[in-house]
Amino acid sequence: MPHADSNGIAICYQVYGEDSAPPVLLVEGFGTQLIGWRPQLIARFVSAGLRIVALDNRDTGLSDRLGPSDSADPGYTIADMAGDILAVADALRLEHFHIAGQSMGGLIAQSVLAQAPERVRSATFFYTSPAITPEYIHESSQEALTVQDVSDRDAAIEAAVARERFSASPGYPFDAVWARELAGKAFDRAPEPAGGARQVGAMLGFGEGVQEQLRSLHTPASIFHGTDDFYIRPGAAIALHGLLRNSELHVFPGMGHELPEPLWDDFAAGLRRAVRRGEEASTAR
Repeated sequence: MPHADSNGIAICYQVYGEDSAPPVLLVEGFGTQLIGWRPQLIARFVSAGLRIVALDNRDTGLSDRLGPSDSADPGYTIADMAGDILAVADALRLEHFHIAGQSMGGLIAQSVLAQAPERVRSATFFYTSPAITPEYIHESSQEALTVQDVSDRDAAIEAAVARERFSASPGYPFDAVWARELAGKAFDRAPEPAGGARQVGAMLGFGEGVQEQLRSLHTPASIFHGTDDFYIRPGAAIALHGLLRNSELHVFPGMGHELPEPLWDDFAAGLRRAVRRGEEASTAR
């Protein structure tokens, strides 16, 4: 797979769809590899006329590790991780692009938008937050973010399935087969643990300065959240909607901290609508 150079850190990415289609960079969440975006969902996005670029965040998957998984050193910020996204865009020679992020990836997407608003034509956010505070984050999520020893393949799979079950949507069937399949593929693709402690540190420092920058923007955006997200409260999505004056908010009953298959058409339509609005706004300037 190709890699982009982000100030000496190699960031792995994969491209789907036609080069002529509007490019959308997909940013994953905490410790999750780019293969966490289900192939069938990516196919929906491509069928909607989009060029999809999925990537492994630093310390994850086939991107560079910066140290042991349980060490907070060397530390970095969400802004640094946003720089990785811009490095991928530069590697692909994308002067302008659209971005979509889920969970921690939504924090990164906000930071990209704040750092380079002139390059981002639209943004789509799945279950994320404008700040990491008790107002928005469930206390129960702390245990799920604990760095675990996953050197044994079977133990790693069981731990990953347990996290997926915690994230699942009460209003929709839990796909245990996919969760187990993904966990096995993730371990085989990159058995070295992700830099969990450093990513947690980056998230805890997020928010300062970004909110005020977002308030001044008119970038088209779509925001998706579930009423039954046990990591991030729905109020976080409402607050983000309040910051982004040109955003659409979609809150789904029974949805947790995941992208349930019965809602894929809604997600694809919302993403495509944000992209269309962004493209139309760019031609109107």
